[in-house]
Amino acid sequence: MKKLITFLLVLILGTISFASSSYDVKKIDIVNNREVPIELILGKMENKVGLKYQTENMIKDYNSIMQLKYIENVVISTSIYDGGIKLTVDVAEKPNAKRLLEQDDIIPVSERDQIDKSLIVEKIEIVGNFHISTEEIEKLVPIKIGSYFSKNKVTEGQREILNSGYFRDVVPEVEENEKGVTIKYIVLENPVLNGINIIGNTIYSTEDLLKVIKTKPGEVFNINTVREEPYRIMKKYQDDGYVLAQVTDMGLNNYLELEIYLSEGTVREIEYQKMVTKQKGARRKANDNLFKTRKYVIDREIKLTPDKIFNLKDYKYTEENLKRLGSFKNVKYEAESILGDPDGRKIILLLDEERTAMLQGAISYGSEIGLLGTLSVKDTNWQGKSQELGFSFEKSDGDYTSFSIDFFDPWIKDTDEISWGWSLYKTMYGDGDSAVFNEIDTLGARINIGKKLSRYLTLSLGGKIEYVKESPDENQFDGDIWRYYKDANGNKIKALGLNDKYYVWSVYPALTYDSRNSRWDPTRGNYAKLQLEGGYADGYEGDYFGNVTLELRKYHRGLFKNNIFAYRAIGGIMSESTKEGQRFWVGGASTLRGYDGGFFKGTKKLVGTIENRTQLNEVLGLVFFFDVGRAWDQNGRDLSYVHDNQFAKEIATTAGVGLRLNTPIGPLRFDFGWPVGNKMDEGMEFYFSMGQSF
Repeated sequence: MKKLITFLLVLILGTISFASSSYDVKKIDIVNNREVPIELILGKMENKVGLKYQTENMIKDYNSIMQLKYIENVVISTSIYDGGIKLTVDVAEKPNAKRLLEQDDIIPVSERDQIDKSLIVEKIEIVGNFHISTEEIEKLVPIKIGSYFSKNKVTEGQREILNSGYFRDVVPEVEENEKGVTIKYIVLENPVLNGINIIGNTIYSTEDLLKVIKTKPGEVFNINTVREEPYRIMKKYQDDGYVLAQVTDMGLNNYLELEIYLSEGTVREIEYQKMVTKQKGARRKANDNLFKTRKYVIDREIKLTPDKIFNLKDYKYTEENLKRLGSFKNVKYEAESILGDPDGRKIILLLDEERTAMLQGAISYGSEIGLLGTLSVKDTNWQGKSQELGFSFEKSDGDYTSFSIDFFDPWIKDTDEISWGWSLYKTMYGDGDSAVFNEIDTLGARINIGKKLSRYLTLSLGGKIEYVKESPDENQFDGDIWRYYKDANGNKIKALGLNDKYYVWSVYPALTYDSRNSRWDPTRGNYAKLQLEGGYADGYEGDYFGNVTLELRKYHRGLFKNNIFAYRAIGGIMSESTKEGQRFWVGGASTLRGYDGGFFKGTKKLVGTIENRTQLNEVLGLVFFFDVGRAWDQNGRDLSYVHDNQFAKEIATTAGVGLRLNTPIGPLRFDFGWPVGNKMDEGMEFYFSMGQSF
């Protein structure tokens, strides 16, 4: 009873679906028959391919098939196919169907592959083909002339011809005669295409898209080829970055033309959402979805344009811009369809905002400057405007003191990418190895303005004014009014310009190229800066001066994931009129780790660094480094300075290892460096700083 109810439900649905129209039966599929031959089932049915479909025959077919003693159950369903009806007959065979068939002298399907050696294939005929050659069809048939007859291979040939995609129907017939067996395949070809219409394309012309598909007008419609056409078209779009494009529909019109409908994915709206990463044990706050960064700051970095086709290159440009700000550590996008606008997309940018405000206090020891206390307050996204504002104070137990207030705005609001910044600072640094410049006290101010020339290129102009006081080491001089050195023979040499006090005024134009993916912790990209400086310094032998420096950096992925190689080279040259205390110093935490700061001095310098950086986890990083270089041509009045050889005669090389520690109060850097090769100093130097070395 249950089987009959199921069949009646299918029949009712079929009647409702097709009662109002007259359709031909285009195809009958027998499925799930493992032993019962298809011909046996088809022979019991009233519905035949080519006849008009009649719903009343459904009951007759159901009853006839159910009367077969090999069948446990059957479900007959209908569907639209090729402008007509396809009947699908889903049978469930009885467990002993094979034995029952053999008792009736009917060969089960599983036994049909046994070759009948009494029959030889004498001829193979293809009937009904007009455009597909007989030779091409015969290649698909596994049975060959002269071979033994096999019903299974005849059926396999029918299947292979259908699977070629060129035919709507294939009917095999077998005729036996005195000479052997003739196998005839009666085929019904798909129609010949009259044309191909592509609708909705604006990025590429129809001619361009027709070049990437295999279906051609004037050829027989191949269903297999047509199924793959959307993938070929989408590959062209996606290879060029149009990843939201899609084929929305495809089919034949009444004129036997293939129509392909495209939606290219036009950006209609851009929305920002905060990517909230809840910390373990922390309660969610009401303002967790609010951005600190101002909307106009985000807007000016977005390269996605409303009413323009979405392109992944524009998104990557946007993602890189936002990450370069330093205000966002992660950026993703989602695309949503818009109701009533099949071609439109709403783009949602998910932004993971970085913690940019840092309060840092630390006490550390460095072999260069002794016990050091540090206090730093900094925000790289001050008031959400992407501006940098910081205050720092450092004091050692020796003769080092540093204080600074710094501000930088990378893009003044409502300007054409104009930047500006300023700095107020005071430093006091002692050089225990120098007699004349034992202590240098500097109070200064800088201001800078820049203009973006292109995405990575910036032209800037800076100016500074400094007041400098230089103090000598009194223990290295004799005399009250005039100060003298004593040479190795005890002779007195007059010391000039001691206790010099002077102002320095200068301007320094610079050209900067910066394609790094981050200003603070880059993992890829290049950086180059060429800076000229010219100015005047009064005081002892006051004069005009000038210098030029070039700095180059490169970053790329290293040996494995989270491993980065970083390179830096700095070269500079300055006029001999430059104040001796203002000349290049090489050595220390930022140039030559393993030598004291100012170990080398001069009017020329060349320094190189290679670092291999590995981020072990979210907190800890490991660095191996190698530094090389020096400064030379000091030619000064400080006779205590002993490293004034030419560049080739004294080149310092150092190696070392460092730790990078990401803390809630900011990144910390610990470096251990020591001289290698031509050692001009002994022992290891320890350095404590903030952030990467470059």
